[in-house]
Amino acid sequence: MELLQIKYFRIIAETENISKAAERLFIAQPSLSQTLKRLEDELGVPLFDRNGKKIALNKAGRVFLKYCDEITSSLENARLELAELKGSETADVNIEVRSASLLIPDIIKKIREKDSRIMPHIFQSGCTDADLKIYSDISEHSGTSELLMREPMGIVIPKTHPLARKRKILRRDLEQCSFISLSSECSLYKIISHFCENANFQPNISTYVDSPALIRELLKMDIGAAFVPKYTWADLFGDGLVFKFVSDMPMERFVHLAANENKYASEAVKSCRDTIMEYFAEYARKFR
Repeated sequence: MELLQIKYFRIIAETENISKAAERLFIAQPSLSQTLKRLEDELGVPLFDRNGKKIALNKAGRVFLKYCDEITSSLENARLELAELKGSETADVNIEVRSASLLIPDIIKKIREKDSRIMPHIFQSGCTDADLKIYSDISEHSGTSELLMREPMGIVIPKTHPLARKRKILRRDLEQCSFISLSSECSLYKIISHFCENANFQPNISTYVDSPALIRELLKMDIGAAFVPKYTWADLFGDGLVFKFVSDMPMERFVHLAANENKYASEAVKSCRDTIMEYFAEYARKFR
């Protein structure tokens, strides 16, 4: 068995289409079909169910794919560790950011101040090759992740909003409000939805956006309210906006940091992890 066969098989398994796989690999379709046949002959089992020109990964194929992924991951980890031994001038670290994105510029600054050779790469959508992941959850405990911050949540409204003058806001006060929200793909949206459902409250969301900064600008135009975290979004308050808790609808989220357990953790990754944890510990102290 050759590594090239494993590479080809993984692409075929991903596309479940010989023609598309051949296009991605820049090889002729008959050659790819022959490579797959030789692999199946060597293993002694078919890896795909075939129905005319259509193929679908079968049970044996899924088992083999699992081990192929492990082999590929191990080889990539070996490459990373050898590169570290070689002592390259720069060290790339992939960080997937699903929460607290407003703090990322400061975090990157801290990472670079600590070691200028480290080059953080930030991804706000799914990154299968991430070394570290910052995300939020409704639970304090989330797998093997490190807890970065426990954060209360409430609403932000313009100072001119009728509710801004109330000392105590209740859930029923929100029934006539229009809300601005991040898109439904965002983890914050899912967390807010969880608490709203538990409180049997259906917010009237009139506007969906893709950034906290845009929420702030729309709030300043006095077109609604928004559920937000209190600490990580603190810099968005002020400037004509006020934060309020909803007394009978307590909400909070937990910000976590997770390392990719299937990927070699270089010294650069460890340095980033430590810097992120130190940053959040210092940041949280401002709100105690």
